[in-house]
Amino acid sequence: MDADFNRVASTWLVQLSRAFEQKDAASCALLFHSNGWLRDLLVFTWNLSTLNGHEQILDYLSSNMDSTTISDLKITSDNVYFKPPPGSFPGSREPLGAEQCVYHGSSLNWSEVREQRTRMIEANPHVLVVGAGQNGLQVAARFKQMGIPALRIEKEKRVGNQWRRRYPSLTLHTTKQHQTMLYQPYPEVWPRFTPRDKVADWLEQYAISQDLVVWMKSQPLPVPSSYDIEKKEWTVSVDRDGQFVTIHPRHIVLATGTLGGPYTPSIEGRDLFKGQTLHSDSYTSRPQFVGKRIIVVGTGNSGGDISLDLHIHGAQSVTLIQRSVTCVQSSRIVNEQTDSMWKPDLPPEVANFRNAGIPFKLMKQTLREQKDFYWKKDQRMLEGLKKAAMNVNLGPDGNGVFPLVYERLGGNWMDIGCADHIISGNIKVKLGVGIKRFLENALLFDDRTMLEADIVIFATGFVNIQHVMKGIFGDVMDKVGPARGVDEEGEMNGAYRQTGHPGLWYAPGDFQSSRFGSRLLAIQLQAIDLGYMKQDSI
Repeated sequence: MDADFNRVASTWLVQLSRAFEQKDAASCALLFHSNGWLRDLLVFTWNLSTLNGHEQILDYLSSNMDSTTISDLKITSDNVYFKPPPGSFPGSREPLGAEQCVYHGSSLNWSEVREQRTRMIEANPHVLVVGAGQNGLQVAARFKQMGIPALRIEKEKRVGNQWRRRYPSLTLHTTKQHQTMLYQPYPEVWPRFTPRDKVADWLEQYAISQDLVVWMKSQPLPVPSSYDIEKKEWTVSVDRDGQFVTIHPRHIVLATGTLGGPYTPSIEGRDLFKGQTLHSDSYTSRPQFVGKRIIVVGTGNSGGDISLDLHIHGAQSVTLIQRSVTCVQSSRIVNEQTDSMWKPDLPPEVANFRNAGIPFKLMKQTLREQKDFYWKKDQRMLEGLKKAAMNVNLGPDGNGVFPLVYERLGGNWMDIGCADHIISGNIKVKLGVGIKRFLENALLFDDRTMLEADIVIFATGFVNIQHVMKGIFGDVMDKVGPARGVDEEGEMNGAYRQTGHPGLWYAPGDFQSSRFGSRLLAIQLQAIDLGYMKQDSI
């Protein structure tokens, strides 16, 4: 069977290679199914594009094929290979490999060499990466391998503290294969689902083992940074642990995520409430919640996880407030889906490439066609939640949590056990009403009902990162496109591609997003600096 697949694929690739060499867009397009897909990641243009169907593919290739040379397409033992054209720019190559750390003919040892490199980067960083979480660190590690001097700044005291602040029972919702780090996979004995503290510690030692230059307790000052269009560089003022430093990078990568500060709705009478209010971002498991009547506003991932944690750790009562429908899938089913792509015996870079080969719109279409199958998989849970007065579905089109993660970063709940306690009645749900106002010891709802509470936790999401960054970049952010959601082709807005302003980039997403997207970003930066790629104009 494998031989038949290889024969068919090899024949198709030979025909495609011939069409590419002859610059024959029509023949190329006809090699695709009438409803086929072509995803272009920096091959024909300096953009990320997805085309569907003969007409779109033909129009795209007709417009862009002449500027690209592709030849000698063939299947090798572990990949698909094509011969790069003569003179292809050196920045596209990644000279991976371990450093010798033995400097023959030099009196310098490794520590001294590293200190020299650090001083050079700190004095003249080519790229400033804001944020040293999983995305900032993986982008930085990729840049280091591709010879791009980059400085990371992180407002926390230690790398990983943004994870350490979360509630102790937190674990990553998908498996270690999906959430592993670039160049540095987890050990074989690593837990299948990584706990909060292990994530934090791994990120901290990752920065050390990858020899990344990170300024801790550092952040851009709230003075609008400026961009010099002639010099093609930024002027950025940084508070480095109380010392003000000005640097001039050519590029700034925002790796703080697509989420800004916590969003808490304005509700009348909050100052009259005698209990405690907080946002889910500030929630930690503490004795103060034991024996308390607690209301959790919001039924996304945070609302579900926190409600479960509160119930397990001794809250007197927990009530979830749900205003609109929530897409719910069990962690078991979601991880069946991720395991089919990120298999334990498959190298992460191969899984990343396979995942990138499935356009977002095709993924949505495939999941939509399987909605009945996945509903039956979670039928007991979903029907039980409905009986318990929750409004649940598998998303607007029945295609599950993944599309909502990309499109909205909300409206979905990957259940890790809270659903069972809702079904049993241990955790209550109040559905379909808004909060009218706070009372001294309760919330009053639009339907005139009242619910007593000692603590109200708002699991109501976050503002867009652009609102936060406007305080640093000023009017520059008015020229930048959206930092979340997908465009009409299904490509992520602003992610690892040009944003609308020269020298300003976003590196959002989960572990696998930056594991793969960091290379696309590095190639574009190299191409700009070498004169192959034009930057966005102001």
